[in-house]
Amino acid sequence: MIDALKARWRTHVQMLGNFNAEVVGRTFERLCASYSEPQRHYHTLAHLTQLFDTLETHGEEIGDGPRVAFAAWYHDIVYDPRRQDNEAKSAERAMKELDDLGADGALKSHVVQLILATKNHTAGGRDYDDDIFLDADFSILGSADAAYRQYVSDVRAEYAHVDEAGWKAGRGAFLKKTLAASRIFRTGIFEGEYAEQARKNIAGELQELEHV
Repeated sequence: MIDALKARWRTHVQMLGNFNAEVVGRTFERLCASYSEPQRHYHTLAHLTQLFDTLETHGEEIGDGPRVAFAAWYHDIVYDPRRQDNEAKSAERAMKELDDLGADGALKSHVVQLILATKNHTAGGRDYDDDIFLDADFSILGSADAAYRQYVSDVRAEYAHVDEAGWKAGRGAFLKKTLAASRIFRTGIFEGEYAEQARKNIAGELQELEHV
């Protein structure tokens, strides 16, 4: 998995036009260290791999590849389930490290905007590329039953500091809001591919929560 991610990283950094091997390698090591922190169970390198796999499946739909790629790399780079500012902190780190990698101001600004949009997926992005990215990040909701159950278990482990009553209230509110929406995904392609299974998964999880 690491080797495949490293190859992707090098490909994406080459899009910037400036390739300093030392900086590129050092930055990748920091990325891996962040996504391997002990408090993470879902928001890990495996999630990053799944996100890139999904985005690449829909690569022909994406117009601005660098913006989406670097938003993917950095969207969960800072993750502490006890805090409410993960997206803002992730955006700050993206800005700094993209500057070190030689990214231009427009790209940095667009990546930061997209990372901040992940705080509230239902708000959508500013354009189709943003919506594709947000949908890909949300696509775990429409995964097969076993993968969805593992995702729920992993997220619960990240919130081990929350008691069962608090988890049921918070998770239940998110699930009910998502299920009540007229559509779960922003784009037609993701709605068509994932929404039916997502609604099945969410309804099943809600039923289980209510009987815990």
